[in-house]
Amino acid sequence: MNVKLYWENIIGYFEEEDWPLYEVNDEERTAITYIRGDNGTFRVFVWLHGESETLSLSWYFQSSAPSSKRHLILNLLNTLNYKLIMGKFAMNPEDGGLAFRISASVTGTRFSTGYFESLWNWGIWRADEHYPKFMSLIYGDHTVDEVLEGKGKPQLRLVEKPEEQGELFEEDEART
Repeated sequence: MNVKLYWENIIGYFEEEDWPLYEVNDEERTAITYIRGDNGTFRVFVWLHGESETLSLSWYFQSSAPSSKRHLILNLLNTLNYKLIMGKFAMNPEDGGLAFRISASVTGTRFSTGYFESLWNWGIWRADEHYPKFMSLIYGDHTVDEVLEGKGKPQLRLVEKPEEQGELFEEDEART
């Protein structure tokens, strides 16, 4: 496997699309970008792991699940994950951070920007499609069943963040 060539293809995809990348680390083959979908804005982490010959993409949500809602979020992500044919939703057990992740083996593949683009599109489509369900549980008083049936709509409200948390996203950095 030519990890260097695969990484160049990934970076080439973003360059061809005029997509800004932040914190590119060619040695570790990692990069961060931002994307705004129809429903949410995501911080995206791209990682090509050479030892395991795996490409990982993670779309991080802006909001985290408060401890009082984590049982509901776990129920929702378990239900969604069961139905997915590729990728998974995940929640960080320490801080409630939410993400959609795809990991794909690149062993023996004819890796191309087309292959990368199909994984990229699948991930943003799924993350953005289900984002409102997670927000409805976090900010509303809905059940998982109501959210899955489309009855719960998020009631978003502005809350002040503690200084030490910092900004999760800069809106003008996100690309639509």
